[in-house]
Amino acid sequence: MASTNCGHCGRLAYMEPVSHLHASPAIGGGVFADAVYKCPNCKRLNMATERTTFYSAGMYPSDTADNHQWSSPRWFPRHLEVIEFEDVPTHIGEAASEATLCLAVGAYRAAGALARAVIEATAKDKKAEGRNLEKRIDALRDGDHIRKHTQEQAHEIRHFGNDMAHGDFVEPVTKEEAEEVVELMAEVLDEVYQSPARLEKRKAARVAKKAKPPAP
Repeated sequence: MASTNCGHCGRLAYMEPVSHLHASPAIGGGVFADAVYKCPNCKRLNMATERTTFYSAGMYPSDTADNHQWSSPRWFPRHLEVIEFEDVPTHIGEAASEATLCLAVGAYRAAGALARAVIEATAKDKKAEGRNLEKRIDALRDGDHIRKHTQEQAHEIRHFGNDMAHGDFVEPVTKEEAEEVVELMAEVLDEVYQSPARLEKRKAARVAKKAKPPAP
């Protein structure tokens, strides 16, 4: 049985195997052994992977995953590298979280493509219309959902994601570039959804405090 800090809740726990052990050929020899486990605390899934010469390529029974002695596995997701976006519509927040997961595992092109899709979904949610994403981002600004500075951030995400959407893969995407795009995505979501939600919660707390009867 494998133990690690859950990538979702952060709790150190013995992980419960929920998949077969899968071994796929590795360039240069050996295989990559992968298995999926469930955190007993939050019930979310985590994946362990490591390079080994112990197996041949193939699928192994689930008890192999249970009994396999991992030497130095990498776990995905890694705690605090997958961000949950509270106060964001579920379908948009989940896609944004997937973008941070792509960033965590080094799928930088996928992170950029998802960040762009999140901006487009946000525009649709706010009924910001236009013939293309460029115009819909401008409509977000015209509708007073974002400031001028955030409008420019959204356009930078659009430019980056367009390369992924149009198959322009010639130039490599660096970790730093992907991090910047995902950070910009998070700032757009904060301005459109999370900052207004925080304000409403503060107002509600103030009103509730005033309405509370004085102590006898």
